[in-house]
Amino acid sequence: MSPTEFPGSLKAPTGERLTGHSQWAALAIRKVLASIENEAKNEVLATEKADLLHLMPVRGSLQQDDDFKDEIKEFNIGIIGAGAAGLFTAMILDYLNKNYNLNAKYEILEANDEDRLGGRLYTYFFNVKDNEERKHQYFDVGAMRFPEIKTMDRTFQLLDKVGMKAPVNPKDPQPGDLITYYMAGKNCPKLYNGVQTIDTNITAKTFGITGLSETIAATNPDELIAEKISYWVKLYPKDPALFWEGLTSEVDQFSVRQYLTNKGFDYNTIEYLETIESGNRWYDQGVSEMILESIDFDHDKPWKCVEGGAQQIAKHMLANLNPESFLNPDRPVLFKKSVKAISYVQVPEEKPHGHDGTKCGSRYRVQVNVRGEDAPRTYHTVFNSAPLGAMQHMQLEGLNLDWDVKRAIRNLGYGASCKVGIRFKTLWWLKEPYNITEGGVAKTDLPIRTCVYPSYNVHDDDPDREHRNEPGVLLASYTWSQEANRIGALIDRATDKTSSTEDEEELKELLLHDLARLHTPTSDPKNPFYDPNDAYQKTYAFLADQYLDHYAWDWYADRHAVGAFAYFGPGQFQHMYPAVTKTDGKHVIIGEAASAHHAWVVGALESAVRGVYQFLFKHSKRSTAAHKATEAYNNDKIPGPFGPLPYEYDRTKEVLVPGDLPCVGEGNRPEDIKNSGHLPPAVGEIARAQVVFESARLRQGTEILDPAKITEDDVVAFTRALEGLSVEDIAA
Repeated sequence: MSPTEFPGSLKAPTGERLTGHSQWAALAIRKVLASIENEAKNEVLATEKADLLHLMPVRGSLQQDDDFKDEIKEFNIGIIGAGAAGLFTAMILDYLNKNYNLNAKYEILEANDEDRLGGRLYTYFFNVKDNEERKHQYFDVGAMRFPEIKTMDRTFQLLDKVGMKAPVNPKDPQPGDLITYYMAGKNCPKLYNGVQTIDTNITAKTFGITGLSETIAATNPDELIAEKISYWVKLYPKDPALFWEGLTSEVDQFSVRQYLTNKGFDYNTIEYLETIESGNRWYDQGVSEMILESIDFDHDKPWKCVEGGAQQIAKHMLANLNPESFLNPDRPVLFKKSVKAISYVQVPEEKPHGHDGTKCGSRYRVQVNVRGEDAPRTYHTVFNSAPLGAMQHMQLEGLNLDWDVKRAIRNLGYGASCKVGIRFKTLWWLKEPYNITEGGVAKTDLPIRTCVYPSYNVHDDDPDREHRNEPGVLLASYTWSQEANRIGALIDRATDKTSSTEDEEELKELLLHDLARLHTPTSDPKNPFYDPNDAYQKTYAFLADQYLDHYAWDWYADRHAVGAFAYFGPGQFQHMYPAVTKTDGKHVIIGEAASAHHAWVVGALESAVRGVYQFLFKHSKRSTAAHKATEAYNNDKIPGPFGPLPYEYDRTKEVLVPGDLPCVGEGNRPEDIKNSGHLPPAVGEIARAQVVFESARLRQGTEILDPAKITEDDVVAFTRALEGLSVEDIAA
């Protein structure tokens, strides 16, 4: 294939790899594109031609482009944020430089200090004495566990790529090794309504919770939730088209709370379920999120965590970057670089075009202003991985973002979360009388809500351990939503603190009280004289003596994060996800919020792949290397973890929109289109469409794409991006 051919649609893998979240994302984006494309074609082309211009992939030859100029020999790339998305973007560019001669030079601008490399891959290490082992004196403040399910394939491919694998010696794992994470351990207590138990099969009756019907009170809460969404979970594999139609029209506009009310649960039942299952206000999220997670996730599968903490992932990614790709020698990441503003700027052409060798014309670049720097930085493309809350603090007027994008940056939900780790003199929970020896979690309605017993130190108290009976760390409190906000009120907001402070004495007192209550039985059938209050006092005194230090973190108080993870409310995913993923290929929003699998590392990785592809497609008319790399993605030739494109960017017959023609034959003639009943997928169709439409809008300088200003050349570009259908075939 010659470099004058324009990247279009080719065959793609089957739709079997599409997760529920991926198909939901594909449907959301394509509905937006369908409405724009339909308006455009009706304004410009005759009806008989317009009938063929649907959002539909067509097998066929790639298009000739007479305007192709192989003029960009080196790309200057800016990446905002050294979290999972930003670092992975750099790794993808390294791969493309090596295998497709892309010659992309990059620098990563990170607002935090060097010890916060990784963004929300953040592991805190406590200070230890010189004679104490430091190995397990930490807890993960951010991401901490990874399920071994198909949805997470790209994450585990990345971990393998950077050398993070199972330990050679399971009893002596090294930093970066993948070890077992225990979701459900032995003897983990639960305390609700003042009643403690270590039973796993609980009901409202277990805790003496009143105000519920007899049936509700006697049923496990997991079963109650599963029954209310079972219709959709069962419908998904049987009739995907009906499932998506129903999810869009009947379900997505409701929160979990509203949906359960519509399904017959009363106020008391919903409050009870929310308390047991999650946290206060968690049911304000869209119910479609709950349904899709039930479809995508199998919580009985094995889980992994990282020896030395999840921040090891970021450290390994950084160590794997290629110095030949750095804009600054030996410095891929520039720390303490807080972005103030981003805008487009016109610059002279990079090569002479006049007959006398003079430069003529201009091109747009992306200009980034960093706080404390006098001169702006200029790039061909900027990948912006800042969380949307932090992105909102940037001055983005110069990007001419449309209303939908600005609304998404401002309104898209982010969950609150706080974590508090306590360093104790010993790993007391592993010992008698607690015997919590296999990790897991404890849950309560007290303010600490969830207590996580680390999986990485379960063997630290074994008799043959050299450092037995030395200090250890417990994740004493893990909270979300409203309860995180309330715990956060007790946390010192200084971002440079290294341990607990005097301002957190009230928090310390609360932690010890709740832990003592959680770990004190409320009754003892073998002891008729058992006094739970006396037992609590003894437990509290014991824990207070064991206490050494604590460290607390509120993700909403972190000005560079402004929230823990994307948390889509009713209707937000359907209406706002398409906005944060569209781009003209120059300012590209990436990060877990701009993915189908938000709140997970895999979402950050998928967003980086999608973003790099959109950058490549944008520049494929001016760079042979970008063109070839785009084609490699189109043909599914990029191996994991750098490829393939995220599943939502493939067309499958399960994801259709109004206006789709349910047909495509082996050829791309109109009669093939009209007569065939087969609709194969096309790789990258949606990502290309987002770039083409957004580029046209920016050229118009309008808030939204104006159909009256769309030319026939624009429609040809739309068609090529969406279909791979030639102008000659349309005319025929």
